[in-house]
Amino acid sequence: MIITYLYHSGFAVELEHHILLFDYYTGEEKNNTKQSWELPTWDKEKLICVFVSHKHHDHFDMNVFRLADVYPKIHFFLGSDVKLSEKYLERNGVSAAIKEKMTNIGKNRQLAYEDIDIETLRSTDAGVAFLVCVEGKNFYHAGDLNWWHWEEETELYNENMKKSYGKEIDRLEGKHFNAAFVPLDPRQGEAYRYGMDYFLAKASADYVFPMHMWEQYDWIQKYKNALMQENDSKYDECHMANENSMACKCKNCIMEIKHAFTQFFIA
Repeated sequence: MIITYLYHSGFAVELEHHILLFDYYTGEEKNNTKQSWELPTWDKEKLICVFVSHKHHDHFDMNVFRLADVYPKIHFFLGSDVKLSEKYLERNGVSAAIKEKMTNIGKNRQLAYEDIDIETLRSTDAGVAFLVCVEGKNFYHAGDLNWWHWEEETELYNENMKKSYGKEIDRLEGKHFNAAFVPLDPRQGEAYRYGMDYFLAKASADYVFPMHMWEQYDWIQKYKNALMQENDSKYDECHMANENSMACKCKNCIMEIKHAFTQFFIA
């Protein structure tokens, strides 16, 4: 299995017969130039499943539909808030025929597509989070499902957010994932870890990939250091994982991402 961190909350998972592509986004324009993170080249015989959790610009790039020009075996799973009319697609240079390869999926739904099982959770912001089971492996991509605690918000807002996030993540209690992609957002200040902590308290994963960090990747190390200082027996040196140390078989390895387009080769 090869997991490629693309940018922001975007990841690609390459399996023996499938490719899973989550929340592809290339970033904002810098110096009037659009960033472009080139995707890996994949076997055209593999089924490519593209997941778009919601329509926010930092999770959805219309260029992702151009993959259909290269890969004939492809399907797009879109959060129900991503509504694309034929006229809108054509105005953006995408053939309306692509709609035949799209499936919209709402909150708290289950869907079977060929040999893939998909489940969604309701986001605390917009759209959905995805649970995907394929080839005997389980994956979780949060999208914008997070404990969005903000100091500038009211106490009532933050209390309701806590309850809403807990309600969704409690659905994962006892579940184990081969890989989980979970927000760790520095903009939240000291609350940056609330969502990650709660997720790890309820579920587990072989490998946990922080995301939604706005290029401030040093916060991953900050989080891992905090776990170590708390002397939590679930976290020890073998959880200081990076792309060069993939032998760890313990639970909840927090993966270290240092830049866009980082590949992790996992046995």
